[in-house]
Amino acid sequence: MANERYQMQKAMKNGGMSELWLALDTYSQKRVVLKIMKVVNEDDRRNRKSYERFWREIEIARSLQHPYILPIIDYGEFAYEDRPRPFLVSPYVPEGSLADLIILGPPWERWSFPQTADIVLQAAESLLYLHTRTPQIVHQDVKPGNFLVRSVQSARRIAHLYLCDFGISRWHDSSSVMASDILGTFAYMAPEQIAGKVNCASDQYALAVMACHLLTGKLPIQAGTNEEYAHAHLHDLPIVPSQLNPGRINSSDIDAVILRALEKNPGRRFPTILKFAQELQRVLMDVMKHSAIAPTERFDLAQTKTTILTPSSNNQMPVPPLKPAEPAIVIMIDPLENDNEQILDDPLPVRPLRGDVAQFNKGEIVLTRLPLSTVVRHDLPARPRMLSWSPDGNLLACACYSYAPLIIASDGYMQEVHVARAPQATCLCWSPGGRELATSVQGEIHFWDTNTQDALPLVVKSNQRVLEGLDWSVREQLALWVEDQVRIYTLPASALSKLRSPMPQLLSTETLRCGSAGTLRWSPDGTLLALGASNGAVLCWNIAQQTPAWRIAPSGQKVTSLAWSPDGSLLVVAFRDNRIVGWNVHTRMQTFQWEKLPVMPRMLSISTERRIGMTSSEKRLLFGFSDEPDPSMVLPGQLLLAWSPARVELATLSERRENSLAIWQQ
Repeated sequence: MANERYQMQKAMKNGGMSELWLALDTYSQKRVVLKIMKVVNEDDRRNRKSYERFWREIEIARSLQHPYILPIIDYGEFAYEDRPRPFLVSPYVPEGSLADLIILGPPWERWSFPQTADIVLQAAESLLYLHTRTPQIVHQDVKPGNFLVRSVQSARRIAHLYLCDFGISRWHDSSSVMASDILGTFAYMAPEQIAGKVNCASDQYALAVMACHLLTGKLPIQAGTNEEYAHAHLHDLPIVPSQLNPGRINSSDIDAVILRALEKNPGRRFPTILKFAQELQRVLMDVMKHSAIAPTERFDLAQTKTTILTPSSNNQMPVPPLKPAEPAIVIMIDPLENDNEQILDDPLPVRPLRGDVAQFNKGEIVLTRLPLSTVVRHDLPARPRMLSWSPDGNLLACACYSYAPLIIASDGYMQEVHVARAPQATCLCWSPGGRELATSVQGEIHFWDTNTQDALPLVVKSNQRVLEGLDWSVREQLALWVEDQVRIYTLPASALSKLRSPMPQLLSTETLRCGSAGTLRWSPDGTLLALGASNGAVLCWNIAQQTPAWRIAPSGQKVTSLAWSPDGSLLVVAFRDNRIVGWNVHTRMQTFQWEKLPVMPRMLSISTERRIGMTSSEKRLLFGFSDEPDPSMVLPGQLLLAWSPARVELATLSERRENSLAIWQQ
């Protein structure tokens, strides 16, 4: 029960309709924020409206999954102060809100134009996600206090935003009894919102007010009381940024963008909130390029005291460093190819999801459902092309089509990987310590520090446009398959801060070529390196001796994926001719073969229990053990799968939506 699970530790700043508590989740032993509906004694009408509004907030919040939106962990009702009340639980963000950040260091004095533009752009992306839902969601209370922040400290990004507090948000077609209420913060409230006619453009107006404040330190509409603010938003012209802070803003282009987003008529604003943010970013960058005046200074959050949700709070909870653990299991999707196979940048042909009975040539085999239950789904901004767990299983990296890679934490937080040309990233793999992420981008390997959330100086270059073979061993050796050779770089964490890469060890693959992503794999102990070629050959090197330990002759059937068992004794290989074969690495003998499968296996991953999982073009995953004659279990999912290296937890894509990540767990 919620009363037993959450231990209240400290009251936080309460809103008009709810109480906020810093609490300990006894299940996960993590600090969380517990939000409870506030009750007014002897006012049943107000309590009924609060109850409806609170449950609407829960319904909206639980339906959202976005990198810039605070996730919801738990919700429900429990007995509190002798009466049942709804509650919701969200992650605790120790650095507080954007409003706290403004107090700690004024952006108009310390932030560069690119940093300010990035904050506005993050906010716009989170709000556009609301506006493009079906039905549309209008936040209605866009302001600095409703964006929590996690420090980033880079030249381009000052912080990562998380939109929160959907207490007065509503679906645009809502027939709620509160539809006529005027709710929000008057200093940021659009004219139509004051008139009771809220729409998505109302959030754009509020974001423009916030952007003006970040740029100048002042609001474009100024008043004393709520009544005066309401009148001013309806009737007064806004003050342009160049008049509010002429020492910092001297651009008619910046003025024009802000004024358009602050139009009294919603139809005359930008067509979407993202268009506004993008145009503001463009003009700010133009001003930077053509101005001799540089930003005053770079604002470093590391030099500033952090707070929780309220500026008056002094508690701080540091983020612990990631612990070294087992080597990560990395699984990827097929790359672009020029043969007759389906190109996976295009949608796969839809095959009907069959029942629990699959027809194999050798007879009828009953597939039972794998005993896992979905714990969370994440709607991603683009379709993933590869999944990679960190060694400790706490972070999941996703390479996406035409979008920067994402890193998803176990508590639902997402961060974007902003290396050069990030949307073109094709492959990912983790360092053995789990802090750094290597990304393959147009023939180059870039490195990302997940703690500082910044790109590292080292770039490893090759003469191949697309690198599909990429893996990092527990012995700090990064392997790249480049045309007819494998290059092995010894890369401890200290090497990533240098500008020049060390000389690699070279292993010749002769005529063998990389046929698919996911076909170059280190053994868990880092002593063996296996590869599968486009002609069906399998080669396994003993790295210490720099010689092939053993090889499988070409079969003429392309290798589509490789996977090692957690103990490194079993190497499993998927072939294009609907076969999966396993070899005992120590005896070099074949131990099992699943042949004449109903579909071509595209991807393999092996769990901590040695359960083998495979994907295909169907919207289901097949599973089995090496001592079984065929796969025996099934689970909904498609295209990608990756077992966690630390626990029985599986990442895949939802069978319903290709850009929805599903995490399955016991």
